Amino acid sequence: MHLHCLVLSLIITLFCNSTTLANDLMDPVIVTATKFKTIDTKATYASETYNRKDIEQSGTKSLYDFLNQSTSIAIMPSSGNPFSQKIDMRGFGLTDGYKNIVITINGRRLNNVDSVPQKLSEISITNIDRIEITKGSGSVVHGDGATAGSIQIYTRDTIETTLEGSVGNYGIHTGSFTTGLSEGKFILSASGDRYHKDGFNDKDLYGHRDSGTTGNYSAKLRYFPTETSEVFIEKDHANVNIRYPNALTQETFEQNPGSSYKTTQGVKRYNFQTSNTNNLAVGGTLELTSKLEANLVFTHQDKVMVNDTEKKYHNNTVDSSIKYQNGPLKVITGIQTWDGIRNADTWDKGSTDTAKKSNLGVFAQSSYDTGSTVFSLGMRGEWVEYTWQTDDKDYDFLAYDLGINKTVNDNLSVFSNLNYAFLAPDVDRLFTGAGAFNGFIDPALSTTLNIGVNHVTSKNKAKLTLYGVKLKNELYYNSTIDSSMTYKNTNLDSSYKYGLELHDKYSFNNDLSATINYAYTKAMIDFERAAGDEVPQVSEHTVSLGVNYNPTSKSRIVVGHVYRSEMLAEEDFANSFSQKNKAYNSTNLSYTYTHKTDSGKGLFNWWPNGPHQADIYLKADNLFEESHGSWLRNDVVYTNQFTRNWRIGTKLLF
Repeated sequence: MHLHCLVLSLIITLFCNSTTLANDLMDPVIVTATKFKTIDTKATYASETYNRKDIEQSGTKSLYDFLNQSTSIAIMPSSGNPFSQKIDMRGFGLTDGYKNIVITINGRRLNNVDSVPQKLSEISITNIDRIEITKGSGSVVHGDGATAGSIQIYTRDTIETTLEGSVGNYGIHTGSFTTGLSEGKFILSASGDRYHKDGFNDKDLYGHRDSGTTGNYSAKLRYFPTETSEVFIEKDHANVNIRYPNALTQETFEQNPGSSYKTTQGVKRYNFQTSNTNNLAVGGTLELTSKLEANLVFTHQDKVMVNDTEKKYHNNTVDSSIKYQNGPLKVITGIQTWDGIRNADTWDKGSTDTAKKSNLGVFAQSSYDTGSTVFSLGMRGEWVEYTWQTDDKDYDFLAYDLGINKTVNDNLSVFSNLNYAFLAPDVDRLFTGAGAFNGFIDPALSTTLNIGVNHVTSKNKAKLTLYGVKLKNELYYNSTIDSSMTYKNTNLDSSYKYGLELHDKYSFNNDLSATINYAYTKAMIDFERAAGDEVPQVSEHTVSLGVNYNPTSKSRIVVGHVYRSEMLAEEDFANSFSQKNKAYNSTNLSYTYTHKTDSGKGLFNWWPNGPHQADIYLKADNLFEESHGSWLRNDVVYTNQFTRNWRIGTKLLF
């Protein structure tokens, strides 16, 4: 009730502000979710955008932490694995919500042919230039999987050299670097990142703690044959080694969330997982005329995951498009292909554990800006084929997006869009949890209506969106349906979601600012057992608050708090379990001190070519040491955060 009052008061305050023309509005933000550069307040879709400055000033040191602490996205470790975390947006749930979000990095899809969440731990936050979160839209440009929306991550081509390192409690130590050079028509950039922890939990049966190490390295070469054309090649590698705890009973969780028990079986061996991923991207952009541009990108990925068994995944993508811009009219059309194989170096129809999925999409997206009104229209046709041994299954889809944005004045704009999207199951969905062939599953279809408003003054930017989603055949995995469907991937006949999203940033002065992200979400099942049941793993209220304060010209303090209300256990589709996910509360604090010299001079007399700036920081997460867990069902609880973690580090800029 208190949260409802808070949101209502914020909305009233927003619209009580004067809507007369402002002479000094907040800096405009550019979004590119439709592959057109658009000011976010003129976009026909709901969005959140964070630039390099926002990321640096958040005080977070990983991409997972930034999304969880500074955006409206909900994040939770998958079965207690902090290097593989599940993502929810708009009530698709922390069980399978990540499958309904297309995540890209520099245009390359991170959604894979497998059922593993997108590995954001393999992306160094030090190398990110911009993050765009698009809600309830994206099916035309991204196709398969954009039922909840999309997250686009863009890295920077830095030629600046930086070194960063930190140490913390529980054996945490990190290191990262960025470097590059620019010579004539060439830009070469490289970056790397490493994180290690000794573990937070008690020792297991073999004396191991939940230790883990992740590392990623990337290099990119760009060549500009003309001022408006580009050719690039990018290579990156990531590896993860992690031990993560087993599930606990609720009683054990409450007494000792760091226990090495496995429910009622006593001390057991921790789960161990390794993964290695290699990515290659080659492409370019060519300006054909002053109004016409062509783009072509090819990507290849090899991934090997080892847990109790070894699984291999390979996929290739081609993304081609032609963009036309003439005054107020923008049109882009393209062809995209995606081919993925599970468990084979080469395609082998004779293997019972091998499956293949192929996508072919053709799309066209247009936008017309009259000055005060922007109209957008996009359509996509996509064909998906599955193959398992001698069986195959084909599907064809039509996606569309229709939108409008009306500028009322320099402060106020309103928008609405209608989006139709689809999600075709990944190949792991063709198999049961026991490894047998599950059979082909119906794809999920969604229709989303967004209605929103943007309000901007010289000190404040606010975005408010109301939405509703109608779904058919929403995908889910449930091991407790009945005796004939144990460990089955299947569908919800019909379901729907609706809610409200508020994003507000207020700048009190040059030294003090505050942000709030609030989401009210209802996710319901129409049929399947009984109408009126709620979808598990969805919080009705999600809030992230942040205050950024510069007490001096050289120092910065960031205080943040994340709250998510309680939610149903992961398998509780009947809404009948006695135990639920408890409310999530985490308070985080960071302090940064910056010392710099005049340009071109080093910080130390004995090192004239040394660093010209040094940032020293102290960060504390989960300040009040709240215990958090993810309930699978009664007395099956995966611990995901229960310690207060601190870290001290420095970043040197050369």
